[in-house]
Amino acid sequence: MQRESSQYPDFSCTYASDPALWDDGPSFLGKIKYTDGCQAVFASGWHRRQIEFENPGVVFADAGEVGVIELPSSTHPRVHPSPEPGHQSIDRYEIEVSFDEIHANDLLGLLARFIPESDAHKILDSMSDMVQRVSANRANKTIEGSGGQDIHTVDLLCQNLPARSGNATEPLRAISRWCRIFELERGTVTIYQAMDETEKAKLRWPHNAIWLNRGKDYYLQPSDSIGDIVETFKIPVQYERYNLANWRIEFDFWENQPFQVMVTDDADVASARLAAALKELAILSEFITVAFLSTRNLQRRLDNNELIRRHKAIRDYAKKQLEELQSEIVEYRILLEKASTLLANTAQSVQAVANRETAEAAEKTNTFLNFATTVFFIPTLIISFYSMSIIGQNQDEPVPTTTAVLILCIISVALGIASLAIFRFAQKRKRKRAKQMFYQEVKQ
Repeated sequence: MQRESSQYPDFSCTYASDPALWDDGPSFLGKIKYTDGCQAVFASGWHRRQIEFENPGVVFADAGEVGVIELPSSTHPRVHPSPEPGHQSIDRYEIEVSFDEIHANDLLGLLARFIPESDAHKILDSMSDMVQRVSANRANKTIEGSGGQDIHTVDLLCQNLPARSGNATEPLRAISRWCRIFELERGTVTIYQAMDETEKAKLRWPHNAIWLNRGKDYYLQPSDSIGDIVETFKIPVQYERYNLANWRIEFDFWENQPFQVMVTDDADVASARLAAALKELAILSEFITVAFLSTRNLQRRLDNNELIRRHKAIRDYAKKQLEELQSEIVEYRILLEKASTLLANTAQSVQAVANRETAEAAEKTNTFLNFATTVFFIPTLIISFYSMSIIGQNQDEPVPTTTAVLILCIISVALGIASLAIFRFAQKRKRKRAKQMFYQEVKQ
């Protein structure tokens, strides 16, 4: 059910409950350096809401459809308001966009404030033919800029595994998203692909499969370097490393689930817990599979991408990160194999519990039938015997009264019940000792 207001979001908000947190307005972030040394941060849509939520004390002033934080230099206290298209006082910029078709025109207008409008058109149009797969033979194409210069691009695959901080009631979520980095004459533009409804359904506030951890100082203090292509390239890669670290934490929490299943007496509860553990393991496995594709994509880009070839610092950084990512993925795949074995043993344990409960149910049924047979056998025999015509044929022979026969029947029933109660008590003690021995073996 959608909430009435998203003005004060919290970590419990999801896309299902508060879609406006993600969809309301174009999602845009830009940090600008002017020729006189002043800087400013512009943000709108999800970017602005997320920044103010994650960084208490960071508040954007309204400037039309965007918010702005002005960062004057020590020598020039004057700052520039939202610049007009083609504003010549802009020295450097770094821009990040969460793309969606609904706000495409708004995003075009925002980009055109900082870069030539024709370049903004070409950049946004290029997102429509973005190949969202790892291609060995197709390199990222180069866009011709308005001034005749080439705009080089590179596509990277990112993932998001929001940390649950040990809260097992929170669903495990894994979200993947491609981004494209554009290198322009005065800075960089990074655009994250539009998300489909399936991926949106996994979102929990404030996550959006985009790096969140820039820190408060990024928005409140001038930056030494703006629009550095090397630093821009690092962000998606660092984000993948960050989420792989989250994966390991979530896996450590997951490992406890099979043991909780094995010590559960109730077969229905054990089956439900086993299904939950299996579902989470599938999500963890899917994350590692996509992480492998991410590293494979990075390897391909190292081989055939012009932007990476142009910058030795990016090549060296990418090679180092690629080696470390591949090593982590191999390690985590081994953990997944062990987890699969553990889960298989857990399933056998659940089946054993179910078989035991079935056997106990069958034993109870047989016990009831034996009880009924035993209890009523002797009274039936007594009544049948005294009902025989041979008794009482001799007139001097005493004939038992109805009361006497009834008393004999009651005594026989009581003896039968007592015998069965003693037998049942002995069986329960035997099962209890066997169960205690089983739990001791599991704990060891």
